[in-house]
Amino acid sequence: MQCKNDNPLKITLPALAMLVLSGCGGQSVCADGDVLKTVRKLFDQQQFGQFIQAPPGIFVVQEKSATLTSTDEQGGKSFCSVLIQLDILEMSRFTGTSEADLAKMKTEAPKRGLPLTKDYLVNYTVQPMASGRNHVTVLP
Repeated sequence: MQCKNDNPLKITLPALAMLVLSGCGGQSVCADGDVLKTVRKLFDQQQFGQFIQAPPGIFVVQEKSATLTSTDEQGGKSFCSVLIQLDILEMSRFTGTSEADLAKMKTEAPKRGLPLTKDYLVNYTVQPMASGRNHVTVLP
């Protein structure tokens, strides 16, 4: 059996669409490790202010969720988003909740259908600089 395809666009267009939807060609800037560290640091500052640093376990960047949403070709900016997960137990520990109360929260929350984490969608921009580094801005 031989298949005949007179129109190469029938194959090319879907392949191109799949490539664009998968985020190839721009995803790496949004998911860069240094960029995500800066996003976390700036998010911490939005939540606690500049002079209070949250312990590492409170906010966890979900690296696989980093997504390129759009680009500004003229300015060279990439607009990105990522999920940052708040660990409610760690936040409670940080704010001074006793270990007994933390243990109670850990057992009672699932029984009542309450989550122990909360996801934040964080939007940010990445702009390459002449030095080779990236300028990162977390949007409000």
